[in-house]
Amino acid sequence: MATAPRQSHLAAIHCAQKALGLSAEDASALKLAVTGQASSATMSATQRKAYLAHLSTLQQRAGLIDPRPAKRPQVQRSVEDYQDERWGKARALWHALAANGVVHTDTDAALAAYVKRQSHMEHWRFLNGYQINAVIEALKSWCTRTGIDVRT
Repeated sequence: MATAPRQSHLAAIHCAQKALGLSAEDASALKLAVTGQASSATMSATQRKAYLAHLSTLQQRAGLIDPRPAKRPQVQRSVEDYQDERWGKARALWHALAANGVVHTDTDAALAAYVKRQSHMEHWRFLNGYQINAVIEALKSWCTRTGIDVRT
């Protein structure tokens, strides 16, 4: 398994050099200047990482890559989400708990955190039907235990 990082480093070095348009002689001279080794194959893991970091800096300066990390879009609920009715039911139960002072925060984020604790899933949309029912039933049971009238 020790060869996997080495192979990926060597491949990344090759791709970065190609993106920069470096000839074999230029690449060897650059490797020698940065790491003291003229060949990627003879570099240690630390030297390969340092050389990759240098290549990345060169790519940023050349405008080949964006220096800012890519931002992931926020998770949005889809209009076509077939679980919207069940989310609405869970939301109504959560609101009932909040209205009676059992829950202190009446937001979708708080409900999502509760769902995550109950199901160990990152988001509501990843739950299967059984898990969704389990969350809703847990909310109903919580309402019943605290004396909140819940109609099915």
